[in-house]
Amino acid sequence: MKLRWTEKATSDLIGVYDYIAQTSPEYAASVSDRIFRRPDPQLKRFPKSGSVVPEYGRDDIREVFSDSYRIIHLILEREVRILAVVHGSVTLTKEPPVNG
Repeated sequence: MKLRWTEKATSDLIGVYDYIAQTSPEYAASVSDRIFRRPDPQLKRFPKSGSVVPEYGRDDIREVFSDSYRIIHLILEREVRILAVVHGSVTLTKEPPVNG
């Protein structure tokens, strides 16, 4: 399986870094690095790891966690696509960001 980050997920990750870096650039780098590394190699080998995202209820859209963040991913035939990175306290919209 190939792992690909969408533009939205990449932008989300940069946003996490920018927010935390306001108070601690070192901690921001550490958290964003852990978030970036969390899906690989687990999702390449076991794409259905993690939980179904409750807001979407679709078996092909799942989430794994890193620190306090949800890493939302879409399982395709030959690719796992990272769709979004959101704080665990955020309730997602009803429409998954599958075109990002």
